[in-house]
Amino acid sequence: MNLVKNTIKEVLLAVFPIAAVIVLLQYTVIGMPDELFYAFLGGLAMVSSGLILFLIGVHMGLLPVGEMIGSALPKTGKVWIVLVFSFILGFAITVAEPDVWVLAGYVDQASGGAIPRSSLILVVALGLAIFVTLSMVRIITGWSINYFLIAGYTLIFAVIFLPYSDANFVPISFDAGGVTTGPMAVPFIIAFGVGISSVLKSKTSSQDGFGLVALASIGPILAVLFLGIIYDIPTDIELDQEPSTYTFLGTLGEVAVALTPLVLFFIFFQFYMLKLRTQKVMMLLVGVLLTWIGMALFLHGVHVGFQPAGTEMGTILGNFEKSWIIIPIGIVLGFVATFAEPAVRVLIREVEKVSSGSIPQKVMLFTISTGVAFSIGLAMTRIIFSIELMYLVLPGYIIALTLIYFTSREFTSIAFDAGGVATGPMTVTFVVAIALGFSNVTEGSDPIVEGFGMISLVALAPILAVLILGILYGAKDK
Repeated sequence: MNLVKNTIKEVLLAVFPIAAVIVLLQYTVIGMPDELFYAFLGGLAMVSSGLILFLIGVHMGLLPVGEMIGSALPKTGKVWIVLVFSFILGFAITVAEPDVWVLAGYVDQASGGAIPRSSLILVVALGLAIFVTLSMVRIITGWSINYFLIAGYTLIFAVIFLPYSDANFVPISFDAGGVTTGPMAVPFIIAFGVGISSVLKSKTSSQDGFGLVALASIGPILAVLFLGIIYDIPTDIELDQEPSTYTFLGTLGEVAVALTPLVLFFIFFQFYMLKLRTQKVMMLLVGVLLTWIGMALFLHGVHVGFQPAGTEMGTILGNFEKSWIIIPIGIVLGFVATFAEPAVRVLIREVEKVSSGSIPQKVMLFTISTGVAFSIGLAMTRIIFSIELMYLVLPGYIIALTLIYFTSREFTSIAFDAGGVATGPMTVTFVVAIALGFSNVTEGSDPIVEGFGMISLVALAPILAVLILGILYGAKDK
């Protein structure tokens, strides 16, 4: 019962502030057509209820499975078995990640079908699976996360600067790295890593629990960059704004397909390793059922409400004579979305614990929310002036990778994981749609190039904020 109450409270806390801002903007600045505004309200109800069912289902069914499988695998005594199943699990969990489906839908829409949704989902899942496996190697060997982070991001920028690399895929790739750290993947991957660490009794288990997500998000970036070498995007694409043809039954079917690998994975382990009692299995299956219905409601709410309303909102703002007004609007939306994000609250509690109370939760919350707010403002500025994403992302990561030498390994792991917690469902589902609509009508702007990339900037803000606070904490401690 406490799980249900806490989940409802968290979701409403995350949804209400941004909904209030949109309603206020509708009656003061935007004035989108009534049917779209009502579609947004209907989508808001579906997204909220879907997220509640989804999170309850994840905590009831998928998290316990993650820990149990993570604890069972090392007991086989064979490293290759741990790595093989880490890869399979990483792939299956990404295919079932709702934020990945949302981003893939937006990319499909913005590219006019040139980058099919299914192709992007499978490529992102493959990239994350490879790096989840590498994360397991780090846990088993106890190697420093710094080596993996530096090598991973060096490889990313090396691929970007290859002569046959497609610049159109750079914003999408960094956004893909951000959305994989969503409400499905993060808790499951961490639970899986904790299970393995607890059995191996790793000396760096506290750091391992944080660093798993940080490394896993590198894989999708690289995978999408390599996809750009294979795919070609036509240059004369216009944003597809045709009315949605999605049906709830169709979405239920798609989600069922997405969850099937994960269910088969659990059934295999149940028969060969876990051998849980029938009552426990039934409880886990109820959790999977709630996850299925919740994810379907969430995605359908995005399809029929958030996506068309957000795109229209961005289009209206882009047609304003003073289109710069979207910058302060983006800042406000970024602040309220992050300030109310449940995953951010979890992170700041961990930072307060690691710093022995020296970095209070309120300081961290305000720092991250302000950083994300200005990163969204920066993303909107980038659309207006057609600034290349590399001019913002490359210096940001160079600074971040330099700062890791001046803070502890534990703060480094937390900081890079923090990049994922700020890219919550509200940011991914609604603010990205606004950016796409705005870039579509802004002169000299291309939705594929300027419309994406915002999530990557949002993910950078918490990384830099936590690293800087870690350095300040270390200096104070000395």
